[in-house]
Amino acid sequence: MARNKIEQILDEIGLAVSGNHKYNSLDFSMYLEDFLIENYDDMNAENARVTELLNEEIPEICAMMEPGMNDYEFLKLLELECEKAKKKYYE
Repeated sequence: MARNKIEQILDEIGLAVSGNHKYNSLDFSMYLEDFLIENYDDMNAENARVTELLNEEIPEICAMMEPGMNDYEFLKLLELECEKAKKKYYE
């Protein structure tokens, strides 16, 4: 169980990448963008470097997801960004 906002969103990205999130990829892309905006201050207080990393590429990745689009590239890019964030967060 996530203890803070950064851990929560990293866990949720992991669920989306593995196909186990409650949202499909299109809905998750919108949810993820909203989450990053709504929780920016809390996340920044937890770890500014990870918050900056998550907000650098993920909004652009989410913006590329469109109805009817194959989500393979979207999920792979999210997975890469999540791994970078986890590495920075847990170092």
